[in-house]
Amino acid sequence: MPALLQRFENNRVFSQEEAWGLFRLAAFAEAAGWALLVIGIGLQKYVWPGSDVPVYLAGRTHGVLFLAYLLAALGLYPNLRWARWKALLAVVASVPPFGSLLFEQWASYQQKSAEFKDYRRCIALSLLAR
Repeated sequence: MPALLQRFENNRVFSQEEAWGLFRLAAFAEAAGWALLVIGIGLQKYVWPGSDVPVYLAGRTHGVLFLAYLLAALGLYPNLRWARWKALLAVVASVPPFGSLLFEQWASYQQKSAEFKDYRRCIALSLLAR
């Protein structure tokens, strides 16, 4: 099993930018699924009492978007150059409502912070080389 996991992690189909775009799309779609579910519950309670149709439709839609987010988090983490714990944290973040948005913002901040540190290091080394 570890050899298969290692092979999966080494096989990067997408570039980091492409993978980030796909993950961001999945995170926003999963949050939209939560919003649809909340709206469906409100419609069932206040607009059409006794009707299960709004929650049924919103629940199915949210379920599909939730699974797409899980697939994106677990399938794209090698392309995003995340550690396994970060991918599992992305999965856990999808459980509370709108948690995928919070995780996406945090991961984006972490990525930009790392890029800035690399940029600063590059500038410092170029100044020292003079």
